[in-house]
Amino acid sequence: MKWFLTFFSATILNFSGLATGNSAENVQVNFSATNFIEFWSQNDLNFQKLNIKIESDFLKYGHSQKFLKLLFYRSQKTLLKSYQQYAPIDALISDGNYDCVSGSLLLAVFLEKYDFDYQIVETSFHVFISVNIDGKELILESTDPYNGFITDTEEVKGFFNDFELKTVDAKDFYLEPNHKLLAEVFSPIIFKKIKLQELHGLTFFNRAIYFNNSGEVVKALEMVQNAEQHYNAKRILALKELLQAQYAIASRDE
Repeated sequence: MKWFLTFFSATILNFSGLATGNSAENVQVNFSATNFIEFWSQNDLNFQKLNIKIESDFLKYGHSQKFLKLLFYRSQKTLLKSYQQYAPIDALISDGNYDCVSGSLLLAVFLEKYDFDYQIVETSFHVFISVNIDGKELILESTDPYNGFITDTEEVKGFFNDFELKTVDAKDFYLEPNHKLLAEVFSPIIFKKIKLQELHGLTFFNRAIYFNNSGEVVKALEMVQNAEQHYNAKRILALKELLQAQYAIASRDE
């Protein structure tokens, strides 16, 4: 039996930007925005150029809507070239291929670095960023390079409402419809604010789905275990159980 899953696009980071914490059962790790920026500044010229420009912009404009606009459009122009489902972060850096998770992660590390009041919003199938500046909420939608910097109050409200009202149908995910863990993967509808570390966890979660869809169950299990270390979410735990069951069935059939 083989289950195929498709979620919002995913990434996998292959840099040493993690700090390990204590845990009695599972080792928990912390994502470091500083380490991320330092690593890619040292290893990619385009990222280095982007970082230098953003540093200069912040010195000039500080915590302002002007800086946020420059951050968004400089990121689009320099690195976020082409939307591609399941594009990992190194593909974003090297080729400009990105998705909602990697694109949001790129923006979020700079927002974290410069101490903005921002939120990463996770939905059942998408991720985006909101920022509070001067008493006003803005949207940074990484997958829309032309209209993704949303400042109009009514448009911001409409953007949130669109995602709050959308639902997920399990049959669209090509999973066994009677499987008891499906409810944990797809319900309730997800719409919540998460931390940067949890966003990083979703990159592993989606990478697990990618490897499962490619028939690489062992790699998928490794990825979902990494996801759990960053983000102890119900659907991550449910996916791990699904993959473990799939692996057990495959092992018995050998």
